[in-house]
Amino acid sequence: MLVNKAYRYELKPNQEQLTLLKKHAGCARFAWNWGLAERIRLWEEEKKSTN
Repeated sequence: MLVNKAYRYELKPNQEQLTLLKKHAGCARFAWNWGLAERIRLWEEEKKSTN
């Protein structure tokens, strides 16, 4: 019999750590949106997929 287990974790960052987590999330969002814009631009200009 196969048993699946799940673990749940909760972060309790202090104020400095919370600031760093928010900066990291903002940077990751910026990088994702930049890459998405480049992919869209490449498709519109050259009809090339970036897979």
